[in-house]
Amino acid sequence: MATICVILGRGRHAALIQEWKDAADAGAQLVELRLDCLRRDIDLKRILANRYSPCVVTIRRGRDGGIWRQDEERRQRLLREAIVMGVDYVDIEADIAKEIRRFGKVKRIISYHNFKETPKELPDIIQKMATLDADIVKVATIATSIQDAAFVLKTASEAPVPTIAIAMGEVGFFTRILGAKYGAPLTYASFNPDRSFAPGLPNFRDLKRDYRFEKIDSATEVYGVIGDPVAQSLSPMVHNAIFEHYGQNKVYVPFKVAEGKLPTFFESLDFLKLKGLSVTIPHKEAIRQHLDEEDDIVETTGSCNTVEIRPDGTRVGHNTDYPAVIETLEDALGGRPNPALSPLEGKQALLVGAGGVARSIAYALTRHGAGVTIVARNDEKSKALAEEVGCKFVPWTMRASTLSDILINATPVGMHPEVNETPLPPAAFRENILVFDTVYHPENTLFLKLGREHNCKIATGVEMFVRQAARQARFFAGVENPPLDVIRGLVRRKFSPLQHDVDPELLEARDEPQVTDPDLDAEDQEH
Repeated sequence: MATICVILGRGRHAALIQEWKDAADAGAQLVELRLDCLRRDIDLKRILANRYSPCVVTIRRGRDGGIWRQDEERRQRLLREAIVMGVDYVDIEADIAKEIRRFGKVKRIISYHNFKETPKELPDIIQKMATLDADIVKVATIATSIQDAAFVLKTASEAPVPTIAIAMGEVGFFTRILGAKYGAPLTYASFNPDRSFAPGLPNFRDLKRDYRFEKIDSATEVYGVIGDPVAQSLSPMVHNAIFEHYGQNKVYVPFKVAEGKLPTFFESLDFLKLKGLSVTIPHKEAIRQHLDEEDDIVETTGSCNTVEIRPDGTRVGHNTDYPAVIETLEDALGGRPNPALSPLEGKQALLVGAGGVARSIAYALTRHGAGVTIVARNDEKSKALAEEVGCKFVPWTMRASTLSDILINATPVGMHPEVNETPLPPAAFRENILVFDTVYHPENTLFLKLGREHNCKIATGVEMFVRQAARQARFFAGVENPPLDVIRGLVRRKFSPLQHDVDPELLEARDEPQVTDPDLDAEDQEH
Protein backbone atom coordinates (compact mmCIF):
# COMPACT_ATOMS: atom_id res chain seq x y z
CA MET A 1 0.00 0.00 0.00
CA ALA A 2 1.14 3.54 -0.73
CA THR A 3 1.85 6.13 1.94
CA ILE A 4 0.87 9.78 2.24
CA CYS A 5 3.94 12.00 2.62
CA VAL A 6 3.00 15.23 4.39
CA ILE A 7 5.00 18.25 3.27
CA LEU A 8 6.18 20.53 6.08
CA GLY A 9 7.86 23.84 5.41
CA ARG A 10 8.18 26.66 7.94
CA GLY A 11 10.36 29.71 8.29
CA ARG A 12 11.49 28.93 11.86
CA HIS A 13 13.09 25.80 13.27
CA ALA A 14 10.77 25.71 16.27
CA ALA A 15 7.67 25.99 14.09
CA LEU A 16 8.90 23.20 11.79
CA ILE A 17 9.63 20.87 14.69
CA GLN A 18 6.23 21.57 16.29
CA GLU A 19 4.42 20.99 13.00
CA TRP A 20 6.27 17.69 12.58
CA LYS A 21 4.98 16.60 15.98
CA ASP A 22 1.46 17.78 15.14
CA ALA A 23 1.48 15.91 11.83
CA ALA A 24 2.65 12.71 13.49
CA ASP A 25 -0.04 13.08 16.15
CA ALA A 26 -2.59 13.47 13.35
CA GLY A 27 -1.54 10.15 11.85
CA ALA A 28 1.13 11.11 9.32
CA GLN A 29 3.41 8.13 8.76
CA LEU A 30 5.91 10.04 6.63
CA VAL A 31 6.78 13.73 6.31
CA GLU A 32 8.89 15.73 3.89
CA LEU A 33 10.97 18.37 5.65
CA ARG A 34 11.28 21.26 3.20
CA LEU A 35 14.38 22.78 4.73
CA ASP A 36 14.70 25.39 1.96
CA CYS A 37 11.81 27.22 3.67
CA LEU A 38 13.87 27.98 6.79
CA ARG A 39 14.90 31.61 6.97
CA ARG A 40 17.97 31.01 9.15
CA ASP A 41 20.94 28.70 8.71
CA ILE A 42 19.75 25.10 8.77
CA ASP A 43 20.53 23.31 12.04
CA LEU A 44 20.10 19.62 11.18
CA LYS A 45 21.03 18.39 14.66
CA ARG A 46 18.27 20.49 16.22
CA ILE A 47 15.67 19.46 13.65
CA LEU A 48 16.47 15.75 13.80
CA ALA A 49 16.99 15.49 17.55
CA ASN A 50 13.46 14.11 18.03
CA ARG A 51 12.11 12.21 15.05
CA TYR A 52 8.36 11.99 15.38
CA SER A 53 7.99 9.90 12.22
CA PRO A 54 10.07 8.75 9.24
CA CYS A 55 11.10 11.71 7.11
CA VAL A 56 12.30 12.84 3.71
CA VAL A 57 14.86 15.65 3.72
CA THR A 58 14.48 18.05 0.82
CA ILE A 59 16.25 21.33 0.09
CA ARG A 60 14.58 22.50 -3.09
CA ARG A 61 16.19 24.94 -5.51
CA GLY A 62 14.25 27.89 -6.89
CA ARG A 63 14.18 26.50 -10.43
CA ASP A 64 12.59 23.30 -9.12
CA GLY A 65 9.83 25.05 -7.21
CA GLY A 66 11.68 25.68 -3.93
CA ILE A 67 12.99 28.82 -2.25
CA TRP A 68 16.64 27.94 -1.59
CA ARG A 69 18.66 31.03 -2.44
CA GLN A 70 22.12 30.21 -1.09
CA ASP A 71 24.97 28.60 -3.01
CA GLU A 72 24.67 25.11 -4.47
CA GLU A 73 27.77 23.77 -2.76
CA ARG A 74 26.30 24.46 0.67
CA ARG A 75 22.98 22.87 -0.32
CA GLN A 76 24.66 19.65 -1.40
CA ARG A 77 26.79 19.61 1.74
CA LEU A 78 23.64 19.79 3.88
CA LEU A 79 22.09 16.92 1.94
CA ARG A 80 25.20 14.80 2.57
CA GLU A 81 25.07 15.67 6.28
CA ALA A 82 21.45 14.54 6.43
CA ILE A 83 22.43 11.25 4.83
CA VAL A 84 25.22 10.72 7.33
CA MET A 85 22.77 11.44 10.15
CA GLY A 86 20.66 8.54 8.90
CA VAL A 87 17.42 10.15 7.75
CA ASP A 88 14.96 7.80 6.09
CA TYR A 89 14.91 9.41 2.65
CA VAL A 90 16.72 12.21 0.88
CA ASP A 91 15.38 13.96 -2.23
CA ILE A 92 18.09 14.55 -4.82
CA GLU A 93 17.50 16.24 -8.17
CA ALA A 94 18.43 14.10 -11.16
CA ASP A 95 21.10 16.50 -12.44
CA ILE A 96 23.13 16.22 -9.21
CA ALA A 97 22.38 12.58 -8.33
CA LYS A 98 25.86 11.44 -9.35
CA GLU A 99 27.42 14.05 -7.04
CA ILE A 100 25.80 12.61 -3.92
CA ARG A 101 26.53 8.95 -3.25
CA ARG A 102 24.51 6.39 -1.37
CA PHE A 103 25.43 5.89 2.28
CA GLY A 104 24.02 3.58 4.92
CA LYS A 105 20.33 2.70 4.76
CA VAL A 106 19.14 6.08 3.54
CA LYS A 107 16.85 5.72 0.52
CA ARG A 108 17.26 7.96 -2.49
CA ILE A 109 14.35 9.77 -4.17
CA ILE A 110 15.68 11.03 -7.50
CA SER A 111 13.48 13.90 -8.64
CA TYR A 112 12.68 15.95 -11.74
CA HIS A 113 10.41 19.03 -11.87
CA ASN A 114 9.11 20.91 -14.88
CA PHE A 115 6.88 23.92 -14.25
CA LYS A 116 6.57 24.80 -17.93
CA GLU A 117 5.27 21.66 -19.62
CA THR A 118 4.89 17.91 -19.66
CA PRO A 119 7.69 16.90 -22.05
CA LYS A 120 7.10 14.19 -24.64
CA GLU A 121 10.45 12.73 -23.61
CA LEU A 122 9.14 11.89 -20.13
CA PRO A 123 9.53 8.10 -20.61
CA ASP A 124 13.18 8.59 -21.54
CA ILE A 125 13.70 10.96 -18.61
CA ILE A 126 12.34 8.37 -16.19
CA GLN A 127 14.46 5.62 -17.75
CA LYS A 128 17.61 7.70 -17.25
CA MET A 129 16.65 8.61 -13.70
CA ALA A 130 16.22 4.93 -12.88
CA THR A 131 19.91 4.41 -13.62
CA LEU A 132 20.97 7.01 -11.02
CA ASP A 133 20.93 4.58 -8.09
CA ALA A 134 17.31 5.47 -7.38
CA ASP A 135 15.14 3.72 -4.83
CA ILE A 136 12.26 5.91 -6.00
CA VAL A 137 11.89 8.15 -9.04
CA LYS A 138 9.75 11.26 -8.69
CA VAL A 139 8.62 13.36 -11.67
CA ALA A 140 6.34 16.39 -11.39
CA THR A 141 5.31 18.30 -14.50
CA ILE A 142 2.72 20.94 -15.29
CA ALA A 143 -0.31 19.53 -17.07
CA THR A 144 -2.28 21.82 -19.36
CA SER A 145 -4.74 19.17 -20.56
CA ILE A 146 -6.31 15.88 -19.57
CA GLN A 147 -4.06 14.29 -22.19
CA ASP A 148 -0.93 15.55 -20.41
CA ALA A 149 -2.16 14.15 -17.10
CA ALA A 150 -3.05 10.77 -18.60
CA PHE A 151 0.37 10.59 -20.27
CA VAL A 152 2.12 11.21 -16.95
CA LEU A 153 0.19 8.49 -15.13
CA LYS A 154 0.50 5.91 -17.91
CA THR A 155 4.23 6.57 -18.23
CA ALA A 156 4.70 5.96 -14.52
CA SER A 157 2.74 2.71 -14.71
CA GLU A 158 5.35 1.40 -17.19
CA ALA A 159 8.44 2.63 -15.29
CA PRO A 160 11.23 0.16 -14.37
CA VAL A 161 11.45 1.36 -10.73
CA PRO A 162 8.84 2.60 -8.22
CA THR A 163 7.80 5.98 -9.59
CA ILE A 164 5.83 8.89 -8.21
CA ALA A 165 4.45 10.70 -11.26
CA ILE A 166 2.53 13.91 -10.64
CA ALA A 167 0.76 16.07 -13.19
CA MET A 168 0.59 19.38 -11.36
CA GLY A 169 -2.54 21.53 -11.48
CA GLU A 170 -6.24 20.81 -11.13
CA VAL A 171 -6.37 18.89 -14.40
CA GLY A 172 -3.79 16.46 -13.06
CA PHE A 173 -5.20 16.05 -9.56
CA PHE A 174 -6.28 12.47 -10.23
CA THR A 175 -2.65 11.44 -10.85
CA ARG A 176 -1.90 12.17 -7.19
CA ILE A 177 -4.60 9.69 -6.16
CA LEU A 178 -4.36 6.98 -8.79
CA GLY A 179 -0.58 6.68 -8.72
CA ALA A 180 -1.09 4.24 -5.86
CA LYS A 181 -2.92 1.88 -8.22
CA TYR A 182 0.13 1.79 -10.50
CA GLY A 183 2.89 1.23 -7.99
CA ALA A 184 3.69 4.70 -6.68
CA PRO A 185 5.08 4.16 -3.16
CA LEU A 186 3.71 7.48 -1.92
CA THR A 187 1.95 10.71 -2.77
CA TYR A 188 2.41 14.18 -1.33
CA ALA A 189 -0.04 16.28 0.66
CA SER A 190 -0.15 19.53 2.59
CA PHE A 191 -0.73 19.50 6.33
CA ASN A 192 -2.13 23.00 6.63
CA PRO A 193 -4.79 23.51 3.90
CA ASP A 194 -3.85 27.20 3.73
CA ARG A 195 -0.23 26.42 2.87
CA SER A 196 0.31 24.76 -0.51
CA PHE A 197 3.67 23.87 -2.02
CA ALA A 198 2.60 22.95 -5.55
CA PRO A 199 -0.34 23.46 -7.93
CA GLY A 200 -3.11 20.97 -7.19
CA LEU A 201 -1.56 19.65 -3.97
CA PRO A 202 -4.23 17.87 -1.88
CA ASN A 203 -4.64 18.15 1.86
CA PHE A 204 -3.60 15.28 4.14
CA ARG A 205 -7.00 15.01 5.81
CA ASP A 206 -8.84 14.93 2.48
CA LEU A 207 -6.58 12.21 1.08
CA LYS A 208 -6.95 10.08 4.17
CA ARG A 209 -10.63 10.59 4.90
CA ASP A 210 -12.29 11.40 1.57
CA TYR A 211 -10.16 9.31 -0.79
CA ARG A 212 -8.99 6.51 1.55
CA PHE A 213 -5.66 6.79 -0.27
CA GLU A 214 -3.82 4.28 1.87
CA LYS A 215 -6.28 1.52 0.86
CA ILE A 216 -5.79 1.94 -2.90
CA ASP A 217 -4.00 -0.93 -4.62
CA SER A 218 -3.65 -2.47 -8.07
CA ALA A 219 -7.08 -4.11 -7.79
CA THR A 220 -8.93 -0.89 -6.93
CA GLU A 221 -11.71 -0.05 -9.41
CA VAL A 222 -11.84 3.54 -10.65
CA TYR A 223 -14.90 5.78 -10.90
CA GLY A 224 -15.06 9.54 -11.31
CA VAL A 225 -16.82 12.77 -12.15
CA ILE A 226 -16.09 14.62 -15.39
CA GLY A 227 -16.71 18.34 -15.74
CA ASP A 228 -15.21 21.81 -15.82
CA PRO A 229 -15.02 23.17 -13.18
CA VAL A 230 -14.89 20.11 -10.97
CA ALA A 231 -12.64 20.93 -8.01
CA GLN A 232 -15.56 21.80 -5.71
CA SER A 233 -17.56 18.67 -6.49
CA LEU A 234 -18.89 16.79 -3.47
CA SER A 235 -19.20 13.57 -5.46
CA PRO A 236 -15.75 12.12 -4.59
CA MET A 237 -16.37 12.53 -0.87
CA VAL A 238 -19.87 11.05 -1.06
CA HIS A 239 -19.21 8.08 -3.33
CA ASN A 240 -15.96 7.15 -1.60
CA ALA A 241 -17.83 7.18 1.70
CA ILE A 242 -20.45 4.86 0.21
CA PHE A 243 -17.71 2.52 -1.04
CA GLU A 244 -16.17 2.53 2.43
CA HIS A 245 -19.55 1.91 4.07
CA TYR A 246 -20.06 -1.24 1.99
CA GLY A 247 -16.42 -2.40 2.18
CA GLN A 248 -15.75 -2.06 -1.56
CA ASN A 249 -12.28 -1.71 -3.11
CA LYS A 250 -13.19 1.26 -5.29
CA VAL A 251 -12.12 4.89 -5.57
CA TYR A 252 -13.88 7.89 -7.11
CA VAL A 253 -11.83 10.85 -8.38
CA PRO A 254 -12.46 14.18 -10.16
CA PHE A 255 -11.46 14.58 -13.81
CA LYS A 256 -11.31 18.13 -15.10
CA VAL A 257 -12.30 17.81 -18.76
CA ALA A 258 -12.62 20.95 -20.85
CA GLU A 259 -15.58 21.44 -23.16
CA GLY A 260 -15.09 19.57 -26.42
CA LYS A 261 -12.44 17.25 -24.94
CA LEU A 262 -14.55 14.17 -24.19
CA PRO A 263 -13.04 12.16 -27.10
CA THR A 264 -9.55 12.90 -25.76
CA PHE A 265 -10.62 11.94 -22.26
CA PHE A 266 -11.93 8.53 -23.23
CA GLU A 267 -9.04 7.80 -25.57
CA SER A 268 -6.19 8.89 -23.29
CA LEU A 269 -7.60 7.27 -20.13
CA ASP A 270 -8.71 4.01 -21.69
CA PHE A 271 -5.97 2.20 -19.71
CA LEU A 272 -7.77 3.05 -16.45
CA LYS A 273 -10.68 0.75 -17.35
CA LEU A 274 -13.15 3.12 -15.75
CA LYS A 275 -16.23 1.51 -14.19
CA GLY A 276 -18.57 4.49 -13.99
CA LEU A 277 -18.81 8.26 -14.30
CA SER A 278 -20.84 11.15 -13.00
CA VAL A 279 -21.26 13.90 -15.58
CA THR A 280 -21.58 17.59 -14.83
CA ILE A 281 -21.34 20.90 -16.71
CA PRO A 282 -20.55 21.33 -19.55
CA HIS A 283 -20.86 17.68 -20.70
CA LYS A 284 -24.39 16.53 -19.83
CA GLU A 285 -25.56 16.75 -23.42
CA ALA A 286 -22.30 16.13 -25.28
CA ILE A 287 -21.69 12.87 -23.39
CA ARG A 288 -24.50 11.24 -25.38
CA GLN A 289 -22.18 10.95 -28.39
CA HIS A 290 -20.04 8.57 -26.32
CA LEU A 291 -22.78 6.26 -25.07
CA ASP A 292 -23.76 2.84 -26.39
CA GLU A 293 -27.16 2.83 -24.67
CA GLU A 294 -29.45 5.34 -22.95
CA ASP A 295 -32.29 5.01 -20.48
CA ASP A 296 -35.71 6.46 -21.31
CA ILE A 297 -35.14 9.65 -19.32
CA VAL A 298 -31.92 10.48 -21.19
CA GLU A 299 -33.68 9.86 -24.50
CA THR A 300 -36.52 12.14 -23.42
CA THR A 301 -34.52 14.97 -21.84
CA GLY A 302 -31.35 14.81 -23.92
CA SER A 303 -29.37 15.15 -20.69
CA CYS A 304 -27.19 12.50 -19.02
CA ASN A 305 -25.50 12.85 -15.64
CA THR A 306 -24.51 9.21 -15.01
CA VAL A 307 -22.58 6.72 -17.11
CA GLU A 308 -22.72 3.07 -16.09
CA ILE A 309 -19.80 1.16 -17.64
CA ARG A 310 -20.53 -2.54 -17.80
CA PRO A 311 -17.89 -5.33 -17.64
CA ASP A 312 -17.83 -5.60 -21.44
CA GLY A 313 -17.13 -1.86 -21.74
CA THR A 314 -20.66 -0.87 -22.78
CA ARG A 315 -21.46 2.68 -21.69
CA VAL A 316 -25.05 3.19 -20.58
CA GLY A 317 -26.33 6.70 -19.92
CA HIS A 318 -28.73 7.48 -17.08
CA ASN A 319 -30.31 10.64 -15.71
CA THR A 320 -30.64 10.71 -11.92
CA ASP A 321 -31.32 14.47 -11.83
CA TYR A 322 -34.87 13.98 -13.12
CA PRO A 323 -36.19 11.71 -10.32
CA ALA A 324 -34.13 13.59 -7.70
CA VAL A 325 -35.79 16.89 -8.65
CA ILE A 326 -39.27 15.42 -8.44
CA GLU A 327 -38.60 13.83 -5.04
CA THR A 328 -37.08 17.06 -3.70
CA LEU A 329 -39.90 19.31 -4.89
CA GLU A 330 -42.71 16.98 -3.88
CA ASP A 331 -41.29 16.58 -0.38
CA ALA A 332 -40.98 20.37 -0.07
CA LEU A 333 -44.66 20.67 -1.02
CA GLY A 334 -45.72 18.22 1.68
CA GLY A 335 -45.21 14.89 -0.02
CA ARG A 336 -47.60 12.80 -2.08
CA PRO A 337 -50.55 11.67 0.09
CA ASN A 338 -52.27 10.35 -3.03
CA PRO A 339 -49.75 8.16 -4.91
CA ALA A 340 -51.63 8.78 -8.14
CA LEU A 341 -51.48 12.58 -7.89
CA SER A 342 -48.36 14.71 -7.73
CA PRO A 343 -48.50 17.93 -5.65
CA LEU A 344 -46.81 19.56 -8.66
CA GLU A 345 -50.00 19.14 -10.68
CA GLY A 346 -51.31 22.55 -11.74
CA LYS A 347 -48.41 24.51 -10.22
CA GLN A 348 -46.71 27.25 -12.26
CA ALA A 349 -42.89 27.19 -12.18
CA LEU A 350 -40.37 29.79 -13.34
CA LEU A 351 -37.20 27.94 -14.30
CA VAL A 352 -33.99 29.95 -14.61
CA GLY A 353 -31.45 28.27 -16.90
CA ALA A 354 -31.24 26.53 -20.24
CA GLY A 355 -28.49 23.95 -19.73
CA GLY A 356 -28.49 20.24 -18.98
CA VAL A 357 -29.90 20.51 -15.46
CA ALA A 358 -32.60 22.93 -16.60
CA ARG A 359 -33.58 20.57 -19.40
CA SER A 360 -34.02 17.67 -16.96
CA ILE A 361 -36.07 19.83 -14.59
CA ALA A 362 -38.27 21.21 -17.37
CA TYR A 363 -39.14 17.75 -18.63
CA ALA A 364 -39.66 16.42 -15.09
CA LEU A 365 -42.06 19.24 -14.15
CA THR A 366 -44.12 19.14 -17.32
CA ARG A 367 -44.44 15.35 -17.11
CA HIS A 368 -45.83 15.77 -13.58
CA GLY A 369 -48.48 18.29 -14.50
CA ALA A 370 -46.75 21.58 -13.75
CA GLY A 371 -46.75 24.57 -16.05
CA VAL A 372 -43.19 25.73 -16.79
CA THR A 373 -41.83 29.06 -17.96
CA ILE A 374 -38.16 29.13 -18.93
CA VAL A 375 -35.92 32.18 -18.67
CA ALA A 376 -32.17 32.56 -19.17
CA ARG A 377 -29.77 35.35 -19.97
CA ASN A 378 -29.44 33.88 -23.45
CA ASP A 379 -32.98 34.38 -24.78
CA GLU A 380 -32.33 32.25 -27.85
CA LYS A 381 -31.27 29.23 -25.76
CA SER A 382 -34.17 29.53 -23.34
CA LYS A 383 -36.69 29.98 -26.18
CA ALA A 384 -35.27 26.93 -27.98
CA LEU A 385 -35.52 24.80 -24.82
CA ALA A 386 -39.07 25.98 -24.18
CA GLU A 387 -40.08 25.00 -27.71
CA GLU A 388 -38.37 21.63 -27.34
CA VAL A 389 -40.06 20.79 -24.04
CA GLY A 390 -43.39 22.34 -24.96
CA CYS A 391 -43.59 25.07 -22.33
CA LYS A 392 -43.51 28.86 -22.09
CA PHE A 393 -40.65 31.32 -22.50
CA VAL A 394 -40.12 34.87 -21.26
CA PRO A 395 -37.25 37.22 -22.11
CA TRP A 396 -34.55 37.76 -19.50
CA THR A 397 -35.65 41.35 -18.95
CA MET A 398 -39.15 40.14 -17.94
CA ARG A 399 -37.99 37.47 -15.46
CA ALA A 400 -39.34 39.29 -12.37
CA SER A 401 -42.80 39.92 -13.82
CA THR A 402 -44.02 36.32 -14.03
CA LEU A 403 -46.35 35.12 -11.26
CA SER A 404 -45.20 31.68 -10.19
CA ASP A 405 -45.83 29.07 -7.52
CA ILE A 406 -42.29 27.75 -7.79
CA LEU A 407 -38.99 29.57 -8.50
CA ILE A 408 -36.05 27.39 -9.56
CA ASN A 409 -32.42 28.34 -10.12
CA ALA A 410 -30.85 25.77 -12.45
CA THR A 411 -27.67 27.77 -13.10
CA PRO A 412 -24.34 27.98 -11.23
CA VAL A 413 -25.09 31.57 -10.14
CA GLY A 414 -24.56 31.85 -6.39
CA MET A 415 -22.09 28.98 -6.23
CA HIS A 416 -19.01 29.40 -4.05
CA PRO A 417 -17.02 31.63 -4.25
CA GLU A 418 -19.54 34.00 -5.91
CA VAL A 419 -21.93 33.64 -2.98
CA ASN A 420 -23.32 37.20 -3.13
CA GLU A 421 -24.96 36.69 -6.52
CA THR A 422 -28.47 35.63 -7.51
CA PRO A 423 -30.20 35.14 -10.88
CA LEU A 424 -33.46 36.77 -9.74
CA PRO A 425 -34.10 40.14 -8.02
CA PRO A 426 -36.26 40.45 -4.87
CA ALA A 427 -39.25 41.55 -6.97
CA ALA A 428 -39.58 37.98 -8.30
CA PHE A 429 -40.35 36.54 -4.86
CA ARG A 430 -43.82 36.27 -3.26
CA GLU A 431 -44.95 34.93 0.07
CA ASN A 432 -45.67 31.19 0.45
CA ILE A 433 -44.30 30.10 -2.92
CA LEU A 434 -41.64 27.38 -3.19
CA VAL A 435 -38.05 28.46 -3.91
CA PHE A 436 -35.58 25.80 -5.06
CA ASP A 437 -31.86 26.28 -5.81
CA THR A 438 -29.86 23.50 -7.48
CA VAL A 439 -26.62 25.06 -6.17
CA TYR A 440 -25.40 23.15 -3.11
CA HIS A 441 -22.11 24.92 -2.36
CA PRO A 442 -23.09 26.73 -0.17
CA GLU A 443 -26.41 25.23 0.79
CA ASN A 444 -27.86 28.53 1.96
CA THR A 445 -27.47 30.64 -1.17
CA LEU A 446 -28.53 34.26 -1.59
CA PHE A 447 -31.34 33.02 -3.84
CA LEU A 448 -32.69 30.96 -0.92
CA LYS A 449 -32.09 33.77 1.55
CA LEU A 450 -34.33 36.00 -0.56
CA GLY A 451 -36.94 33.25 -0.43
CA ARG A 452 -36.77 33.08 3.34
CA GLU A 453 -37.03 36.89 3.51
CA HIS A 454 -40.36 36.53 1.72
CA ASN A 455 -41.59 33.60 3.90
CA CYS A 456 -41.30 31.10 1.07
CA LYS A 457 -41.02 27.34 1.29
CA ILE A 458 -37.41 26.26 0.64
CA ALA A 459 -35.82 23.31 -1.16
CA THR A 460 -32.02 23.20 -1.24
CA GLY A 461 -29.49 21.93 -3.73
CA VAL A 462 -28.09 19.66 -1.05
CA GLU A 463 -31.33 17.69 -1.00
CA MET A 464 -31.33 17.24 -4.76
CA PHE A 465 -27.65 16.32 -4.75
CA VAL A 466 -28.14 13.73 -2.00
CA ARG A 467 -31.01 12.07 -3.85
CA GLN A 468 -29.30 11.97 -7.24
CA ALA A 469 -26.09 10.66 -5.67
CA ALA A 470 -28.03 7.90 -3.93
CA ARG A 471 -29.47 6.86 -7.27
CA GLN A 472 -26.02 6.92 -8.86
CA ALA A 473 -24.83 4.60 -6.11
CA ARG A 474 -27.07 1.91 -7.58
CA PHE A 475 -24.81 1.86 -10.62
CA PHE A 476 -21.48 2.52 -8.88
CA ALA A 477 -21.77 0.60 -5.60
CA GLY A 478 -24.52 -1.79 -6.63
CA VAL A 479 -26.75 -0.85 -3.68
CA GLU A 480 -30.42 0.06 -3.90
CA ASN A 481 -30.92 2.24 -0.84
CA PRO A 482 -27.77 3.90 0.51
CA PRO A 483 -28.41 5.84 3.73
CA LEU A 484 -29.64 9.33 2.77
CA ASP A 485 -29.02 10.73 6.26
CA VAL A 486 -25.37 9.68 6.08
CA ILE A 487 -24.95 11.40 2.71
CA ARG A 488 -26.67 14.56 3.98
CA GLY A 489 -24.40 14.62 7.01
CA LEU A 490 -21.29 14.29 4.87
CA VAL A 491 -22.32 17.16 2.62
CA ARG A 492 -23.25 19.49 5.46
CA ARG A 493 -20.10 18.67 7.40
CA LYS A 494 -17.96 19.40 4.36
CA PHE A 495 -19.40 22.86 3.77
CA SER A 496 -20.69 23.85 7.18
CA PRO A 497 -18.45 26.99 7.30
CA LEU A 498 -20.15 28.16 4.11
CA GLN A 499 -23.70 28.09 5.44
CA HIS A 500 -23.30 31.77 6.34
CA ASP A 501 -21.02 32.84 3.52
CA VAL A 502 -23.48 35.43 2.21
CA ASP A 503 -22.75 38.87 3.60
CA PRO A 504 -25.50 39.40 6.22
CA GLU A 505 -25.71 43.09 5.30
CA LEU A 506 -26.07 42.37 1.60
CA LEU A 507 -29.87 42.24 1.54
CA GLU A 508 -30.05 45.64 3.20
CA ALA A 509 -27.14 47.16 1.31
CA ARG A 510 -28.77 47.02 -2.10
CA ASP A 511 -32.25 46.75 -3.50
CA GLU A 512 -31.15 44.86 -6.59
CA PRO A 513 -28.71 41.97 -5.93
CA GLN A 514 -26.05 41.54 -8.56
CA VAL A 515 -27.42 39.41 -11.38
CA THR A 516 -24.82 37.51 -13.31
CA ASP A 517 -24.52 35.37 -16.39
CA PRO A 518 -25.69 31.83 -15.59
CA ASP A 519 -22.96 30.47 -17.88
CA LEU A 520 -20.18 29.93 -15.34
CA ASP A 521 -16.66 30.62 -16.55
CA ALA A 522 -14.42 27.59 -16.09
CA GLU A 523 -11.21 28.75 -14.46
CA ASP A 524 -8.52 26.89 -12.56
CA GLN A 525 -8.12 28.13 -9.00
CA GLU A 526 -4.51 27.13 -8.57
CA HIS A 527 -2.22 28.53 -5.91
